[in-house]
Amino acid sequence: MGSTATSIRRLTPKQSQGRVANAVADLLRKKLTVPQIYLRPRLPALAEIDVVAVDHAGSGDFHGVEIKSFQTGHKPSEIASNLSSWIAQLKTLPLHFKYLALPESVAGLDSVQAAFSGGRAFDPQGIGRVGLIAYPAELLEPDGTPIHDGAASILIKPERFLLRGEKLETMERFVAKAKPDISVRI
Repeated sequence: MGSTATSIRRLTPKQSQGRVANAVADLLRKKLTVPQIYLRPRLPALAEIDVVAVDHAGSGDFHGVEIKSFQTGHKPSEIASNLSSWIAQLKTLPLHFKYLALPESVAGLDSVQAAFSGGRAFDPQGIGRVGLIAYPAELLEPDGTPIHDGAASILIKPERFLLRGEKLETMERFVAKAKPDISVRI
């Protein structure tokens, strides 16, 4: 009688990013009333966005999340130096609600909290604020089973950005043509 040793297989970076995208999609599915969710939407205007959700209850707001992941041993100074550009880039996207998703260990850093509490996350026109989502660095339990409930959470709530004219039409054309990866039927 031999014993079978089980080893926990590490996920590739692409698989890890996919698990985070699913956790974020699950968060938005629970948050929105009648969501249609697109994972890695193929739209040039949203090249960096990993998850788009459209809430078909009410005004049809567009929510977009950019997920950032880091290798072990990331330096807080590197994150702080990139944070301003990430937030600035998000503010330009044709979305009503914009989020940056970071690992919990990064989202809790004082420099990150200061950026989102200060003026950097707000639109210069005064209407809109980028939100912050935190997710566990590992989305697997030590035994390899997936973490499900509460895997991602909103730390800083976004505020609605104005989205008018051509930008709104671009998003509406995308939704009219693309099939959602996750949808709630009523």
